[in-house]
Amino acid sequence: MHPESLRNWKDWRLWIADDGYALFKTEASFNAFRRKHGAELIESGQYLPGRGANAAVVGPRFDGVVLDIIRREARGQAA
Repeated sequence: MHPESLRNWKDWRLWIADDGYALFKTEASFNAFRRKHGAELIESGQYLPGRGANAAVVGPRFDGVVLDIIRREARGQAA
């Protein structure tokens, strides 16, 4: 299997249900995060925005990208 296979990518709603629920209790909370950090999420290569009827998908390292952003924001608030 090619390392960039889409096999390990999932619909963002499934990611919330499976992995992201601890941080995003609702789709609305994730959508707010996605609006604020969309460019950075896309640049990470772990988030592909949906087009039309196709839902956005997240890669296998998306958790780390989200945690890095949240940690950075937390350090900024603590300063």
